Amino acid sequence: MKIFGKFTLTVIGLVVLFWLSTSIFMVQATESAILTRFASPQAQVYQPGAHLKFPWPIDKVIRFDRRLLVFNHEPTEFLTQDKKNLLVDSFAVWKIADEHKFLATVRNRSGADARLLDILTAATGEVVGKYPLSNFINIEAENVKLNEINGKITEAVARPAREDYGVEIVDVRINAFNFPAQNRASVIKRMQAERDRIATRYRSEGDEEALKIEAGTDLEKRKIIAEAKRKAETIRGRGEAEAIKIYGAAYAADPDFYRFLRKLEAYDKIIDPNTTIFLRSDSDLWRMIERGSP
Repeated sequence: MKIFGKFTLTVIGLVVLFWLSTSIFMVQATESAILTRFASPQAQVYQPGAHLKFPWPIDKVIRFDRRLLVFNHEPTEFLTQDKKNLLVDSFAVWKIADEHKFLATVRNRSGADARLLDILTAATGEVVGKYPLSNFINIEAENVKLNEINGKITEAVARPAREDYGVEIVDVRINAFNFPAQNRASVIKRMQAERDRIATRYRSEGDEEALKIEAGTDLEKRKIIAEAKRKAETIRGRGEAEAIKIYGAAYAADPDFYRFLRKLEAYDKIIDPNTTIFLRSDSDLWRMIERGSP
């Protein structure tokens, strides 16, 4: 009986020690926790470290992940402002901001993902519907407004997520977007037509600029030629004036000799090895040839 009594006491002691050990709990660095006392949540939120509680089953520990969590939204079709169907793939980065509201509304991450799916879908559809397709896809970088769109979706999701579910939305981003399969071929054709239109415009502008350059060059060429002709006429006029002065001075010095030289110059111009002439005996040229002097 004594042995049995000692064994019973030992077992009871171990049970008591185990029961008392459940009054100590650890909260990890990535966690926060709240206690439920007889299934009723307590007000205090426990941060990382060692804490005391009433032994089980009076108090139970409910733990929450304090890290940033990612919710991936499945690609969903939305309508842009200019009535273009767009398949948008997005994600949201979130964390638990209010443990009590989170526990009361969604309880766990699966419940939070289900709620985020609803509000993110509604917010994305609302924001995407305010922007034309050209703000998503554009060859001009300044016309692409993805950062602005992401910011608008984040703002639209943040308030209901925090107020209704105790979830803080850190950021929402559009991962990728595409066209629905049934619309893809027609959209690609429209894009090709748009590129052809832009290419035609560029070629037209290039041809117009080339014509302007050619016209400017031609005008400059005519100016240069006209200036050269003007200078040539000026130089020629000065040369002729100088020649006239020289002829005048020569004539004044010896008129007969001047006339003789002029005649020789005239004969030199009209007579060549293939020229046959008939002279009268009383002509000046015949007398010049015969006498050797004028």
